[in-house]
Parts: sequence; C-alpha cells; structure tokens
Amino acid sequence: MDAILRQNQHERHKKKHKRHKKNKTCSFSSLDDLLCDELLEQILCRVELKTIYRCKSVCKRWLSTISSPEFIKRYVGFQQSVTPISSRFYLAFDLQRQGSRYSSNYRLDICKEEASSSSSSSFKFDLCPKHPTGRPSSLDLVGAWNGLLLFREETFSRGDSPRYHVCNPITMDWLVLPLPPPPRPCRYFPGSYQAAFIDDDDRSITTTGGVPSGFKVVLIDKQYCHFRYLNVSIFSTSTGEWRRRRAECTADFYIDKGGLVCCNRLLYWVAEPMWRIRRMIRYNPYKPSDKCSYIELPISGRYKSKPYIGVNQGRIMVCNEAFNQRSHLRIWELQDWTTGSWCLKHNLVLYSVRLNLPVSDYRILAIHPIDDIVYLEQREDQTILSLNMKNKSKQEVVAPSLPEDPEAILKWRQAFPFFLPWWQTRLPDLNNLKQT
Repeated sequence: MDAILRQNQHERHKKKHKRHKKNKTCSFSSLDDLLCDELLEQILCRVELKTIYRCKSVCKRWLSTISSPEFIKRYVGFQQSVTPISSRFYLAFDLQRQGSRYSSNYRLDICKEEASSSSSSSFKFDLCPKHPTGRPSSLDLVGAWNGLLLFREETFSRGDSPRYHVCNPITMDWLVLPLPPPPRPCRYFPGSYQAAFIDDDDRSITTTGGVPSGFKVVLIDKQYCHFRYLNVSIFSTSTGEWRRRRAECTADFYIDKGGLVCCNRLLYWVAEPMWRIRRMIRYNPYKPSDKCSYIELPISGRYKSKPYIGVNQGRIMVCNEAFNQRSHLRIWELQDWTTGSWCLKHNLVLYSVRLNLPVSDYRILAIHPIDDIVYLEQREDQTILSLNMKNKSKQEVVAPSLPEDPEAILKWRQAFPFFLPWWQTRLPDLNNLKQT
C-alpha cells in the first residue's frame, strides 16, 4: 500500500513539474514574441561580452541575431561609445604551486586596476590540461594578443620542443599549435625559446564583425649568439605551420630573460652583451631577410638589476628595474632609433610616494599601455601597487585571491598587460588550413 501511495505521489509531482516547465516555456515564448528585432538588439548591446555568448543558447532567434555581422558591428560601436578603453585593461598572470612541476591547481587571474569588490573587476579560470601521458601539464603564460592568451607547456625534456596553447578566456576555447622545431642547443646554455604573440601578415583575416583573428607566434632561441645570428621560428595562422629563419646580428650578446615587446609590428628586447653594456635589440619578423639592429640603453651602470621595457601610447619605454641609492624611478622614451636618442619622461622620487615597505621590496611589474602608470610588485605580501607618474600618487590594485595553500605563489614575472576586446577573437581551424 505504501509503495502505491509513493508511486502516485511521484506521478503527481512529475505532472506538476511538466506543467510548470510548459508554462515557463510558453511565458518565455510570449515574452520573446513581444520583443521586436530592434528592441532585442538594443537590449543585447548592453550585455557584457562574457555574458552575451551565453545568450546564444536561449533560442534560435537569439543565436541568429547575435551571430549576424550587422549586430556585431552595432554591438562594437555601442560599446566603444559608452565604455572607455582604459576600463577594459587588465593584468594577466598565472598562479601555481611552488616547486610543483606538474601543477594540478593551475589558475590564471586577470586583475583589473580599479579597486572594486564586484565580480566584473577581476575574473579567473582553472586550467588543468592533460598531458598525453595522463598527468596534468604545467602551463606558463608567455603572451597576450587581441583578447587571446598564449601558454607554453613545460612538460618536455631538455632539447625537446615545448608545445604552445592559445586560449580565449571569454569563451574558454582552446587551440593547440603544432610542435615547433626544437631549439638549437648552445655551448653555454640548454636550448630554450623566448616567445612573442603578434599580428599575422594578412590583415584581411578577420572575424565576421571585422575583428582580426590571424596571429603569429614568434620564437627566438634564447642563447649566446656566437655566430652573430638569431635562430627564429614563426608560426602563422595563414599557413598553419612553423617556418625557420635566420636573422643576422651585428654583435654577440646573450638574450635576456625578459620578454619580447611588440611595438608597431617590430620586436624589441633587452640584450646583455659579454662586455656588460646594456643594449636594446630590434627585429622585424615580417621581413625574412631583415637584419637585427641595436642601440644602447640610457640606463647607466649604477643600476645593477635588469631594465624593464614596455609600450605606452605606441612608443617604446624603458625604466630602471632596480632603484638606486636615492630611490629614483626613471622612465625613458625612445625618440629615434636611427640616432639612438632617448628622452627622460618621468623621474619619480619613491620616498615622496610614502611606500608601505622599504624600496628594496618592490619590483617593476608592468607599464600601462595608455596611461602614465607603472605597476610595482610588493614581494613580501604579493600584492600590486599602481604608481601614477604624473600626479605622483599610488593606489593598491585589486589583488588576486590566493588559495588556501601555503605553497601557492604568484608568478609575477609572467604578468602581461591585457585588453578585453570589443568582440571575441575567433580561433582558426588548423585542420582546414592544412587541407587548403
């Protein structure tokens, strides 16, 4: 008897749930019918980019509307008119367990400058890709371009080629690039790469809404150039394969551990020659026969640490990473490459800013690509400090939340300036490229 009562109760609950689901569907259908195309587009134009892709799964009509080129252009135009580009700036950096080569709790945080407790000020996602052997892979963030992030997989033996992954943090789409040629070993160092993430040659490769989607990954052998040339490997989405090049150099040097910086389709990096004179190297990855050139940096020998280079408003900037005895933070702007002329743009006395910790506890993390702002790392408590070089003020940036793990550390040296795009950057289909 109890079994029959339970069965009847289950059937009544099932019918009630079915009626509720039907009424809910009918109510949404009636609401959707009331929205004309013009009103629907106006509503969707005000939705965040991270949310609008979820709206595609609402119904076929919404999917068709959001995917249309006309709506994409309208959405981008509306967002550009109401949202300043500076509000879309983030710092991207990765978080791993200290001493764990195959990290199982890898996470990328993208932190916004404005201090806010809202969820839109920062976001993070877990990354735990699997190696073909079945163990978790360790990824390092090595570049950012047009809303995409470039990672290097570190589960490879010495002398082997690292695998590179491209991720769209908004849609969480992934693209695994083919294996590059192995780095050529050097007499003094094991073979390794320095990576850059830049535009493709063919600027006509765009998404439906006119957003560029073609990119290049440039790998330069990080070694001592004894024979006065650079070994360069370049992957292009227009071909879907790696190509090896050799660029002539005018002097022997070590390639610094600092990253490659792209400015006006040219690559820049700091080199450390054998005679300890700081130099900046320039290379054009779009011209196969182009030679490398160099100029000396304006930083004198009293700065013992390595300088930091970045881009601000389309100009190359160099700042001293180590603060001298008087604790001055200086930033130079490159005026003319041919003459090697520099201009001292900012000279900030750090003691006037009233830092919370000793000057030696800070390190330059990044340069803002638009504003006159420099980000410093506080090594002790692993937070970020924003210094405005114009009005000489400071502000603590929204710091990422560390997990409840004493061995978790932030990999600050992998931080990259990052702009959320007005529309998503589509990842190419490498299989179709190989077939064509």
